Formats: sequence, C-alpha cells, structure tokens
Amino acid sequence: MDSYVLVVADVSSSPENSEESGRALHEFAAACREEPGCLSYEVFRSDETPGRYVSIEKYADDAAFKAHRESDHFREIGLGRVLPLTVDRDVRMYDRPREIPPAN
Repeated sequence: MDSYVLVVADVSSSPENSEESGRALHEFAAACREEPGCLSYEVFRSDETPGRYVSIEKYADDAAFKAHRESDHFREIGLGRVLPLTVDRDVRMYDRPREIPPAN
C-alpha cells in the first residue's frame, strides 16, 4: 500500500453561519485541490445538522501537507474565514493506510 497523509476534519458552525461556512469551505477545498501534493479534497454537509461539514483530504506525503499548512489560501480562507465561523471541530490525521481484516 502506498503511504500518504489523510486528514478528516469535522467542523460545525452556528445555524446562522452555516451557508457562509459552506461557501468558504468549498472555496477552500477548490484552492487546496490546486496544490501539487493534494491528491483529493472533498467536503460533505450533514443532512441532519446543516451547519456541520466533514472534509476528507489526502496529501501525497508529509511535505505536501506541510506546504498545504503554509499556503496563502490556508491562512486567508482556512484561518481567516472558516475558523472564525467554526463553533466546534475535530481534526484527525492518519499517516499510514492499514489493511482491515474481512468481517467473518
């Protein structure tokens, strides 16, 4: 299995900011997809809680993820627009894919 960095971010905004938060997250994802080391970046909105979004990001390696965190769009959109609208977040990183044994 190839190694890569996988990030799963679960963020929530207040109901009154859910649309603005979604627009900023989708703009951020589009900018991130243009990064040379970004393999994929998807954003999903919860059906039950409209202010809740989950992003699944995949980077080629640690250096690509570091470059992502140092990018202008990370500072301007991620930190500057998304984070101020966020009331709760859980960000988890995974660095090695592992085989899952089949269910019996």
